[in-house]
Amino acid sequence: MADYDAAALKFLHDRRDELFEFTRALVAIPSVNPPGDERAVAQAVVQRLNELGLPDVEVKAKTPERPNVFCRLRGTGGGPTLMLSGHLDTKPIGDRSRWLTDPLKPEIIDGKLYGLGVGDMKAAVAAMVYAAAALRATAAPLKGDLLLAFTADEEAGSAFGADYLVEERLARADAAILGEPCGIHREWEYLCLLSRGNCCFRIKVWGTQMHSSISDILPSVNASVKMAYVLWRMQRDLPGRIRYTPHPLCPQGVTLNVGVMVSGGVFFGVYPGYAEFACDLRTLPGMTQQGVRQDIEAFLDDLRREDPDLKAELSFEPLPLGWIEPSEMPADHPLTAALQWAAGRVFGACPPLGCIPGTTDAPKFQFGLGIPTVPAFGPGRLPLAHSPNEHIDVNSPLQAAQVYALSALKYLG
Repeated sequence: MADYDAAALKFLHDRRDELFEFTRALVAIPSVNPPGDERAVAQAVVQRLNELGLPDVEVKAKTPERPNVFCRLRGTGGGPTLMLSGHLDTKPIGDRSRWLTDPLKPEIIDGKLYGLGVGDMKAAVAAMVYAAAALRATAAPLKGDLLLAFTADEEAGSAFGADYLVEERLARADAAILGEPCGIHREWEYLCLLSRGNCCFRIKVWGTQMHSSISDILPSVNASVKMAYVLWRMQRDLPGRIRYTPHPLCPQGVTLNVGVMVSGGVFFGVYPGYAEFACDLRTLPGMTQQGVRQDIEAFLDDLRREDPDLKAELSFEPLPLGWIEPSEMPADHPLTAALQWAAGRVFGACPPLGCIPGTTDAPKFQFGLGIPTVPAFGPGRLPLAHSPNEHIDVNSPLQAAQVYALSALKYLG
């Protein structure tokens, strides 16, 4: 297959400017979620797939404004199917005053391309399109199929994207790669095989709602003060009480974020009778929601014994936020080996195996569709995603396309 590898790399090198401008074009198309409307960016992807002569392009949507785009490059038969997948939506812009550039007018500054969603994950989408085009242009005798699946709604829960694909069984593959950003301190820092799960919950605290002028005359419990104490104790003590099995790809273990949202009280003059705070817990394989519940309830029981006036209750968010499974791609899977080989060709050495600290669509594909999924190997850095001044290196789209094309040739050939 060496000749086909070289031909694919030449195809991509010759079109590196075209790929880069396509990345910029995708960033310039708003697909902010919420509110959520991927029609314009999906149409741009469909148009480019057609211009590149890629076959079997389809759009499937649960509702018209939330399209998912598919494209299948068929092999000769008898081989596995590889799915390359990315999401078309972005987080909201946030405070525009904190951006160095217009977030929807991508600009190059000091060798970096700035723009909303450039790393999360429109550069990866563009790279996957051109990787498929490179395979088609080489006419390599691939035994298996290459399936592109570009989804809606990843940034707000995936109900119209990955969940819809699972409900309707719209994607069938033997393995998949998600182009999520895989770096923290630098781009291409890890080949992420592990995606931590997420567990979102609230701690609800009750007190005495009454006229605030008599709070020092009658017995009273300030729900906001009680809540603040529970929050502080949870921050200090609970992380060490969450049970989990350490994982070699995630040395930091689990991550508990307390007080990601806080609310309480009614108005001036009203002694607060209710307050609550929200938390998210990033989980590892082997953990269960029931196990987490037991650990938190044991912690709250200790606080109640210390303070008989404390009335606090644990409440998990409705699914999926209440429990998103962690997922893991086996290190000995043939696709892992193909990616390691391809990354070695492109970067000189493959990045070490690692973990994406956040959640991705990987568990939906892995558990919902039975597709072993690499949760993150794409351009960008996770700290820049969802942040002002999101950017990637100008070479990243080409590098991503090269990795995807070579790994597909290796895995499918």
